Amino acid sequence: MLLQRPPIARWLMTFACVLLSAQLSASSASAQEPEAEDPNRTCFMCHGDPENFSEREDRDRLIVTPEQFEDCVHCSFGMSCVSCHVDYAFPHPEEYAPVECARCHRALVQEYEASVHGYALARGNERAPSCVNCHGVHDIRRSEDPESGTTHAHVAETCNECHSSGGLLTDEYLKLPSPSEQFARSVHGEAGAAGDMEAATCTDCHGVHDLRGHNDPGSMINRLNVSETCGACHEAITEEYDRSIHGRALAAGVGDSPTCTDCHGEHLILHPEDPDAGTHANHQAADLCGDCHNDPVIIAKYSLQADVVHTYTDSYHGWATARDHGHSATCVSCHTAHLVLPTADPESSVSEANVVATCQQCHEGATRDFAESYDHVAASQATNRGRRIITSIYIGLIVVVIGGMALHNALIVNYYLVEKRRREKVERGVVRFDKIQIAQHMTLAVTFILLVLTGFALRYPEALWVKWTGIAFLSEPLRSWSHRILGVALILFSVVHVFYVALSRRGREEFKAMLPTFQDILDFRDNMGFHVWATKRKPRFGRYDYTQKAEYWALVWGTGLMAITGLVLWFPVVATSWAPAWIVSISETIHFYEAWLAMLAIVVWHFFFVMFHPEVYPMSWIWLTGKMPEHELQAVHGRWYDEEVADMLDALPPGETTAGLPERRKESEPGSEV
Repeated sequence: MLLQRPPIARWLMTFACVLLSAQLSASSASAQEPEAEDPNRTCFMCHGDPENFSEREDRDRLIVTPEQFEDCVHCSFGMSCVSCHVDYAFPHPEEYAPVECARCHRALVQEYEASVHGYALARGNERAPSCVNCHGVHDIRRSEDPESGTTHAHVAETCNECHSSGGLLTDEYLKLPSPSEQFARSVHGEAGAAGDMEAATCTDCHGVHDLRGHNDPGSMINRLNVSETCGACHEAITEEYDRSIHGRALAAGVGDSPTCTDCHGEHLILHPEDPDAGTHANHQAADLCGDCHNDPVIIAKYSLQADVVHTYTDSYHGWATARDHGHSATCVSCHTAHLVLPTADPESSVSEANVVATCQQCHEGATRDFAESYDHVAASQATNRGRRIITSIYIGLIVVVIGGMALHNALIVNYYLVEKRRREKVERGVVRFDKIQIAQHMTLAVTFILLVLTGFALRYPEALWVKWTGIAFLSEPLRSWSHRILGVALILFSVVHVFYVALSRRGREEFKAMLPTFQDILDFRDNMGFHVWATKRKPRFGRYDYTQKAEYWALVWGTGLMAITGLVLWFPVVATSWAPAWIVSISETIHFYEAWLAMLAIVVWHFFFVMFHPEVYPMSWIWLTGKMPEHELQAVHGRWYDEEVADMLDALPPGETTAGLPERRKESEPGSEV
């Protein structure tokens, strides 16, 4: 070792150590004859001075001051350094045998060697804890000592040195659960942190030196032993559980039967009144008891009633509980929490002899007829024939009555649609959309709707509309390729539209009319002011108002974004060859939420202005006929009507009702022949 002393001082210290080496050897050979004054004086000459090891990486384990050793439990027994460090002649060898705790603690070491910690250490896992990791090195204290790492108050902290996010979880080859944070939030952890020395800690459930895995039959946390382990503190509850159908089934070897940890959790054990607890009223039926009693495999395996969870959740009790009604009955209100017994058992809370008293806990004056009026059998469609018949009658009645009402109203709407179309045929108007525009709009509508259906069917395969539309019955390759083909169709539509705008005079005029202007801001202000009664004059819009411009440019933006992200998701290998890896996940997120944005915009914005707006209700026929009647022009696009359309309509020859759109460019302009 490197001693940080002047040369003469180091020489004198070395000489003194050599003179005393015989004494050290004698002490190690016969520990029962220590020096009366201080058997460790020789060791402290070097190891008691921190300066001697200032350049050593392992200096902490080499520095032992007299004060540290005096606090050690071994010192209180009169033991000296050489009692543990045997055969440590001076100068010390580079390699030496580790301290053997088994020389004194043979039985405890044997327990440790049979534990999961000893098993891991014996097989070369350097991160497995040994004696010193829990008890310390030279500062070993009694477990009753408040300063000890193994005292009840500090056990969890000691275990957390390995079993936390900074411990074994950083091992890439061995991932263990992270119980430290969960235990700290549990009723046990919070009680212990508050100073309750009776609260359970790690060693109370896992053992001290004989920690074993849950698959080991001798483990305290083995499924067959969990109730006994919990019973060390919860004796009365354990007795109830052992008598219950769950406890008796587990004892008989039925591994599917729940034990304490299945309901309460392992480390994150919360009070039943905690909303996050699995045993909270809101979680009992669907999430806790339902784990087994709603599992078709377990129901079939043990011949359980199939719909007990549904009959509860579909009852007043279930509905009220879902609304956080703290006094509504839950599973344990009737069946008890731990002494769950079948109806045939005379001790059962729902047996014929006890069920009335159980109901009377909430319903004072309940009778036997009341108790039979709404149990799982009476509430079940499968077992209650009268309920099943009435349900069938009403379903048929709803289909006939509501279907008839829908047909009745559809005929009325159809009348107004047809009559509106007839009026528009004889009314003067202009061609708002030409045949090419109508075809483009129809193509866009079909591809957009089918893209929405085939896309959302992937994300929401269990939705009813997926089954109603038949998409649920398509194989995934067929759905996937359908979606991609539709996406290509949308891209081709966009290309056609670009050519239409670039090469057609009509397209250029329409495009110029779609460009945003400052007037759109003024129109928005005036329109909102009119509809909140701030102004009395309704605004008169131009050829396209701000709502139509916003929708058009949103369509341009959305189509481009969906095309780019869709191609990335279609060809991720190509995409990641020229872009960062995150391009795929980001594209997936954008593609999904842009689809939602577009779909909702069509439903909320577009459908309102072409179907539900009072000025066009029940529907605008422009998307099919291309013609906009004069009264709609005046009502919706008054400024455009006054400036360009009115004179043209007045100039129509007799018998003509439809005029072409006025053009601002001359016929002789280049490109006008298109």
